[in-house]
Parts: sequence; C-alpha cells; structure tokens
Amino acid sequence: MIRFTMSLCRQNSYLLAGLFVGVTLSLLISSMENTCSSLPAANSAMELADDYVDEYEPRINLAGKPQKAKKTPQALVRPRYYSTELGIREKLFVAVLSSQETINSRGVALNKTVAHLVDKIMYFIDAPGPQKLNLSMSGIVGFTDTRKLLKPFHVLKYVADNFLDEYDFFFIVKDSTYVKARTLYEVVQGISVSQEVHAGSEKEDEHTAFCTLDAGVLLSNSVLRKVHASLDWCVKNAFSESATDNVGRCILHATDIPCKSSVQGLNLLTHRTKKPFNLNSELQSLAKKITVDKIITMYPVPEPAAVYSFHAYFSKVALTATQLEIAARRSAVLNMSYIAPGGRSGVAWPVGATPGNRPASRFDVLRWDYFTLSHIYPESDFSNLKELVGADKQDVEYVLNATVAWMHTKYEGLLQYRRLINGYRRFDPSRGLDYKVDLAFRDTTNGHEVHKRLEVSKPLGKVEVVPVPYVTENTRVSLVLPVTMETKPMVADFLQQYNNICMEKKDKTFLMLVLMYDPRHPGKGNKDDTFLELKQTAVKLSDRHKRDGGKIAWVSVKLPDSQQAVHVTRGLLDFAAADLAIRKLSQDSLVFFVRPNAELRQDLINRVRMNTIQHIQAFSPIPFSEFHPDIVYNSDLPRPSELDINKSYGHYDTQSTAFISFYASDYLRARKSIENYLPMMQSDKDLNVLVSIASSKTTNTETLELFKSLAENTLYSLFLRASDLHILRAVEPGLRLRHVPLDCTSSGSASEISLHMLEACIKARANNLGSRSALARLLLEFQSSAVSSVLPA
Repeated sequence: MIRFTMSLCRQNSYLLAGLFVGVTLSLLISSMENTCSSLPAANSAMELADDYVDEYEPRINLAGKPQKAKKTPQALVRPRYYSTELGIREKLFVAVLSSQETINSRGVALNKTVAHLVDKIMYFIDAPGPQKLNLSMSGIVGFTDTRKLLKPFHVLKYVADNFLDEYDFFFIVKDSTYVKARTLYEVVQGISVSQEVHAGSEKEDEHTAFCTLDAGVLLSNSVLRKVHASLDWCVKNAFSESATDNVGRCILHATDIPCKSSVQGLNLLTHRTKKPFNLNSELQSLAKKITVDKIITMYPVPEPAAVYSFHAYFSKVALTATQLEIAARRSAVLNMSYIAPGGRSGVAWPVGATPGNRPASRFDVLRWDYFTLSHIYPESDFSNLKELVGADKQDVEYVLNATVAWMHTKYEGLLQYRRLINGYRRFDPSRGLDYKVDLAFRDTTNGHEVHKRLEVSKPLGKVEVVPVPYVTENTRVSLVLPVTMETKPMVADFLQQYNNICMEKKDKTFLMLVLMYDPRHPGKGNKDDTFLELKQTAVKLSDRHKRDGGKIAWVSVKLPDSQQAVHVTRGLLDFAAADLAIRKLSQDSLVFFVRPNAELRQDLINRVRMNTIQHIQAFSPIPFSEFHPDIVYNSDLPRPSELDINKSYGHYDTQSTAFISFYASDYLRARKSIENYLPMMQSDKDLNVLVSIASSKTTNTETLELFKSLAENTLYSLFLRASDLHILRAVEPGLRLRHVPLDCTSSGSASEISLHMLEACIKARANNLGSRSALARLLLEFQSSAVSSVLPA
C-alpha cells in the first residue's frame, strides 16, 4: 500500500502542489481581512478616504429636499393659424395720405385701381367734422390732430401699432399719385425680407438722402420697426414745412439708411408729369419711353379721371406684353415637341393649357352635353331637357359671338354667319369648359352654304382665396322648429335627441318651438291643450339645464279656419313661423330652421356656425333623406334605430331646401324687400293674408313666379330672389332625415299657386320613394304577381 501510495503521489504531484498553494493563500487572505476589520471604524474610514476616492460613486445630497418649482409651468396655447406661429406675413401694405376734400375723388380712384392688386390699402385723413363722409369704402382712418406737419408721423405710428407683425413691406404715398400696383407688387416680391429697405425717388430740386412722398416711399418691416422706436425724436425735430424732409430725416436718424432708387437690382422707376398737366401729352410721352412697363408711380396727377386713363393705358401695355409672351412660349412648346415624348400629337390644345382628363375606365368618361339656342340636352342624369336661361344662355351666346367674330376676321368677311347647326359642351374639373360648335356660313363669292366645325376652350383661371370675416365655433345657434298636428309624435323624439346632443353636452344652442294650432283642436290656454305634453317636456328640460344656459321656448300660432290652411302649411306658412320666432330673438342671432324628422349631429351644428356669415352668406345643407321603409326594408333587413348613410337606404335630396341657417338681421333685410308682396306677420291673425295669396289668381307674371318660388322653397327662395347674400349648398352627412309620407291631396282650389304647390308635393313624394333598382324590382314583382293571378292554377 505504501508503494502504491507513493506511486500515486508521484503521478499527481502537480495537482497536490496546486491544492496546497491554493489553500495556503486563501487562509492568509482571510486572516488579513479579519485583522483589518478589527480596527476602529473611524480610523479605517479615514485611512480609506485618504487612500482612495471613487469619482464615479453616486452621492446623495438631501439638503433642502424636496425642492419646489419656482414657476408653475403653463399650458401651451397655440394660435389659431399656423402663419401666426411661424411668423408668416403678408407682402405689401399701402398707406395713402389723403384729406376730406380729396377722399371722394382721388381716394376712390386709387381704391378702384390699386385695392384689388395689393394685400391691404388704407386711407388716412383728418377726422371728419359734423358732416360725415358719404362713402361705402372701407379702410378710412381719421386723425383728430389736424396739423399737417405731424400727419405723416400719425400714419407711421398707426401702421406700426396695428400692422407691423402682419406685413413685410409698407408703401406710403399721397393720393395725388397714380400707383401702378401690379408692377410695385412684382418688385416687392423680388426683394428679400431680410434686407432693410428705404427706397423711392429722390427729390429733384437738390441731392438729398430723402425719398419724396409724392412718388411714394417703400419701407421694409425692420426699418419701420426702428422708425417706430424713434418717433418721439422725429416729432420734436419736425421743423421743416415739407413732409418729405421731416419723414426722410426721421428715417435717416433711425436707420442711417439713405434713400435708394434700386434694391437688389430692382429699380423703382417713377415719372414726373409736366406742369400744367395735360393728359394727352403725358400719354404721348409715355409711349416714347422704353421703360414704360417698369414705371411704378406717376406724380402729380391732379385729375381723378386721369388716374383711370393711366390705368387703362398701362393695362393695355401689360396685356400686349402678356400676349406676346404667350405667343413666344407657345412657339417654344411647339418647336420642342418634336424631340419630346409623344411628338407633336402629345401637345394639348390650346398650347400650354392643361390637357383634358383621361378616363381610367368607362365610368370616368366625361359627358358632352348637346345644346341649341334654346335648350340643353340632357340637363342631368335624372332629366332630359332644360331650357337655356340665365348664365348658361349668356355663356353660349358669348361663345357663338366670339366664334363668329373670329371667323369673320380669319376669312376677311367672305363668310357670312347663318345659323347654329350643332353645339356640344363639356366641363372638365381639371381643365375647364370646352365647346364644339357646327356653324353654317354663306360664302359671299358664290352664295353656297359652308359648314364649319370649331372648338372653343375656356380654361380655368387662377384659384383665388375669397376673404371673408372671421367666424368661430362659439356662436350661439337658435334652432327654430315648426310643429303641426301631423309632426307632433316626431317632436317628442326630437326633443329627447336635442337634449342628448346639445343640452347634455352644454352646447351653446337655443330651441324655439313654433306650435301651429289647428282650429279644430283645443287651442292655447285650454286645459286640453293639444301641445301640453310638449310644453311640459320643454319646461322640464329647461329647468334641468337652466344653470348651463340651456333653454327651450315656444311661440303659439293659431292657423286660419279655412280649407286652404293645409296648402298654406305646405308652403308660405314658414314665413309666418320665421316672422313670429325672430321677433323673440336679437338681430345678431344665428337662426337655423330645422324639421322634426331630422337626426342631428354635433358636427352639423358646428358647420352651421362656420358656414353662416353675417351680411355675406347663408347656409342650406343638403340632407340625406331616407327612402320609403316599406320599399327599402323587409323581414331580413329591419329598419335600424339610427339611419346609416347607404345608397340603398336613402339619398342626398338636392331638392330639399327646408333646412337653412342665416342671421336674423339678414332675414329682416331680405324680408323687408318683399313686404309689398308678402306682408310681415305680426300675429297669428295675419295668417289670413297667406290664405288669400294661396288662393289668388294674379295675372302679373313676375308676381306669380315669385309666389310660386316662395311657396315651394320658402326661406331659401327668399334669400335667392330678394337678397344679395351668397347661399352655400353642400351635402351634409350630419343631417339625416327619416321618411315622412306626404299628403298631396287637392283642396279643390284652381289657383295657379295651389296647383304649383300640389305638383311640387307630388314630385317630392315620388323623389323619395326608393332607388331605381328598388323601384324596378318592386315593379317586376308586381307584374309577375299580376300575371300569376291571371293564369289558371
């Protein structure tokens, strides 16, 4: 065993030696740790701190914790328009120095020739005295300080205080100057907004650093900002009798920038007229100038009529230059077309115009409408013929006259126009209006008839943004709801819907019920009041939301006891409802006429607020009307509780004009214009007038057409015929109408108005029965059932 053990140790000598060394080192290290831990804690901490400091070791500082925020962070309020947040400004503001004596002549002339070509123009005069200015022109500011010496500084201060953050350049000029606004705007667009600009025409009597106000002074935003900060110094040092010297000295003191006639290579050319002023000689001198198209201002122009003459002259010069440029570019396009893809055949006509629409499928093919001098075929997908009247007739006549004049010019009078053979018209939303006309001419040399086909194009012009007043979604909407005995069951559901959508959500709305009492039922004030339940519901909801401003009120109207009352209700009775309801509202109220079969949405109320603009626009949304339930729905497809927008369930009824929103002041103004034909309703006793109108047999064609239109479309026709307001019509997915059967029974009256109302009722009823496919299927089922009943079993 000893020998075996010795042999085993010799074989594993390295392993044993390693184990021995490892155990020895571990014992030594553990003994050293025990020795260090036995030292005092303070001494060991001090020795470790002196020997080693870990700079990455985190240190916790609890002094003065927890700390409180010195300033409470505020919520970020973003502006309404992105241009305000990004600092995007309009380009040019024009300030005109005028007076009470010349604002009616020179000021009006400048307004008609400049205002539509610049971003903003304003006129500064002395404050009018007891006699006010008889002008409808906007943008006139009057100063109570009548000292002419300080008037330019009042203008600079007013413009800087109100428009400094809205425009890049400001042009100050007198009203005795003609301003070629189009060229001025082109020059301003070519100047960088980062450069300080003090430009104009220097005084001719002596070489100074001042720009004369007679020719106009152009200032950049940065220069006007510095001038605004130095106005106190400018007023104190305004000792000269010349406004040009005072303003020039002020600008020079504030910016150290002398007047320059060119900026970044762009020249501000002016033309000084001769004394005494003679229009013909000035026009002759302008015709000899090479740089006539670059002139910006002409001064002095003492006669307002001369301003219009200069404007006509420069417009003709610009038109000639534009036509030459168009011809040159057309030639360039034709010359380059031979090396372009598609070759000469790929060039659209007219050359340079937008090419026509290329349909992707047969459903996208645009239709050519055939027309004669009296009718157009077809009018739409739902009718075959329409009389050519109004703007359509004027457009066709204009195209024919222009075509015939072009042919006479081309053939030098050898062809004499006889008649229109065929006419075709097509509207392409991406291109414009195209015409193809076949004309018959008589050849004056041999008397033969010659036929020519010509193509006319009216391309779409440049899209312009129409400025309108600012509107908000905070306007209170007053809903007016006429209620009759037939619609009484639907009104209860409407009130509950109105409560959920408007009153529960604290929307700024107000509901006015116009209760139409039938003379054969218990009237107002009776204990068996027909509308007692509706009144109690209205009071209950109003009391519940009284704290939030929600309210439902009503106006009671007793219908006349006549056989014509039914027909009056269908037509002219809306005027009585509007007259009596608006008397309870203020003139600045936004009124929205609704019907009880409507399913309202919150988006609809907001769009009413945004699309109705006082003194400018009324809004008539096109509702989605449900088809007849017996035709649309069946046992497999029950009628849903909420109407869904689907072509099988209904359609956008473009013939419906019952829903319309307007301001009370606009309604009263339009209503007053037809008061001689249809008197204002002061009480329900005046409703007898409506009955007499509905049964009248007037022979005046104009009056008859007016009454027909008012009886069919009521308030919509009022604004269309008797007001200059723009009426916006648009499909409204937030306005959905449940189907209501129309009673189109005849009253026996033979008046044309009653017959017209009866025809309109029958047409509206037929239009809302069902879709074409549903009606066709119903007709086929009826025919098959009729045939099967005839055949023997």
